[in-house]
Amino acid sequence: MFLTKLNEVLASKKSFFADRLNYLSLGAAGLLNIIHWVILLSKIRLGQGNILLHYNVVYGTDLVQKSWYIYWIPGLALLLLLLNLVISSLFYKNEKLASYFLNFSSVIIQLIFLTGSLVLIVANA
Repeated sequence: MFLTKLNEVLASKKSFFADRLNYLSLGAAGLLNIIHWVILLSKIRLGQGNILLHYNVVYGTDLVQKSWYIYWIPGLALLLLLLNLVISSLFYKNEKLASYFLNFSSVIIQLIFLTGSLVLIVANA
């Protein structure tokens, strides 16, 4: 049953954004990125001064910089989301399964970056 459904999905002639799997995974990744920005903007102000940006268990605090450097994290996550979107839309015509993997990896990337930011927020509290 699973294989027949997978074959139906892979053989369909839908457009990239009309495909439900692409739409849901990119929507979830976009929503996670928006949540990431909102959490950072509400917890860490731009003119807050210097904050902890990297902590190593062995050596302790490694990097203390201005607070606006923390906004590079969701910016980089957004850049990776857009890059995966472009690459997966190019792959979609020939290899739909690779497109699905790229789109679902975007969700995982957003979760990893969000977790890193939450750890930094807790460390700076």
